[in-house]
Parts: sequence; C-alpha cells; structure tokens
Amino acid sequence: QPAINIDNLRLTSSLQTSTSAESLLAMRWIAILHGRTLLSLGATGGVHTPEDAIKLLLAGADVVHLCSLLLEQGPKAIQSIIAGIEAWMEEQGFESVEEFRGRVSQISVADPSAFERINYVNIIDGFTVSPGVRG
Repeated sequence: QPAINIDNLRLTSSLQTSTSAESLLAMRWIAILHGRTLLSLGATGGVHTPEDAIKLLLAGADVVHLCSLLLEQGPKAIQSIIAGIEAWMEEQGFESVEEFRGRVSQISVADPSAFERINYVNIIDGFTVSPGVRG
C-alpha cells in the first residue's frame, strides 16, 4: 500500500504485514455469506495461527490464505498451521473440515444479530471509559 511522507509530501512504499486482528473483518463477512451463496468463500488477511484459520473455517471459509506469515516465517509455517488444525480437530472429535465448516456462521448460531452492525453499536454503548477520561 502506498503511504504519504508528510516531510517531503511524496508517496512512499513499504511492506506492512498483517496481524491476527485483521482476520476479523473477513470472518464476519464469511459468516454472513456462508450458506447464502454458491460461491466459494476464501479468507485472506490476518491468518497467523491455527486458531485464526479454525475461526475462519468455523465461520464458513472454503479456503484460508496465508501471506504475511509465510513472508515472516517461510514455508515451514504451513506445516505448523496444519498440525494445529489437526490437533484441534482431534480434541473436538472432528474427522474432516467439512464436519465443522460453517458451524458458527450467521445462519447457524443462536443469535444471528451478533454478526450485524447493531451488535457493534451495543458493544460501544456498553464500553466503560477509563478513569480520568471525560465522557
């Protein structure tokens, strides 16, 4: 992504790798779209741990893409992600990804509104301001 250098007023380029938090937007939209389209849903951005990948699969992703992790750790990171997913599947009693894909999508959860913007508004409304900050 281009950035703006405020000292010389020029565009600059730099590589900014993702963080796990960036996977949340993809997770939300995949959870909303899962079961509502015949398209394959691929999650990209913010996958750094087996847990990140599992959450996206639970939301309904058909595939999970890795990039920043591979740039930072190399191809060996793929085996770590796969091993972590397999260990979790064994703990949970799943024999295949298909058994849990989409289990926590919007159409599968008890409270589908959790994926809607109103849930964000409710979270903000319940936010407690730190002491010393005027509200």
